[in-house]
Amino acid sequence: MINRLTRLFRGSDPKVGEISKSYIAKFLPEDPTIIEAGAHVGVDTLEMSKLWPLAHIHAFEPIPTIFQSLKENTSKSRNVTCYPLALSDSNGTAEIFVSGGTSDGSSSLLAPKEHLTEHPSVTFTNKIAVSTVTLDKWALEENIRRIDFLWLDMQGYEFNVLKASPDILESVLVIHTEVSLKHIYENAPLYPELRQWIESKGFEVKFEALPWKDAGNILFVRKP
Repeated sequence: MINRLTRLFRGSDPKVGEISKSYIAKFLPEDPTIIEAGAHVGVDTLEMSKLWPLAHIHAFEPIPTIFQSLKENTSKSRNVTCYPLALSDSNGTAEIFVSGGTSDGSSSLLAPKEHLTEHPSVTFTNKIAVSTVTLDKWALEENIRRIDFLWLDMQGYEFNVLKASPDILESVLVIHTEVSLKHIYENAPLYPELRQWIESKGFEVKFEALPWKDAGNILFVRKP
């Protein structure tokens, strides 16, 4: 839930709560097709771009000002394409709750709930309309038939996106996703529900990073 740049430079161990991308690489081909949803300003995007030089990374960031920073930061990375869109369970437009205060990386299509008490220095005083698209529709329009790796940091909306795109999900090998341990956002499923559903689609948990009381990151890999 903490702004990624803040998390990296706040003085604590930058590895806390993170799953090594080098570890993730062992489950992927050398030239993976990668979807990054919630790319923010491109910290993880740039790391993946360098780790997988033969990959094509499709980075989604719906907040206009942050999207401009993402584009600028990745402009020299030829294997990155940026989209000013929010992956969603519907196609069209939706209101997003824009975070501010100490974090501009907590915006969500879901209304904040316990986030307001767990992280009181993060504010949600603004909502804007953003363009939305499902993964299935986007993949069809872009003529993309396989996605090897999903990197999802969507502040509670990951489950909605996965359920809405069953066709392209069949091709996915690896999912790295943020999970909620508390009801940080309205109607966001907690980790056990999300895990049960993803496992029912043929995946297994390979790594859990749950150092915080309200959220963490999980690595799912498709079973052989």
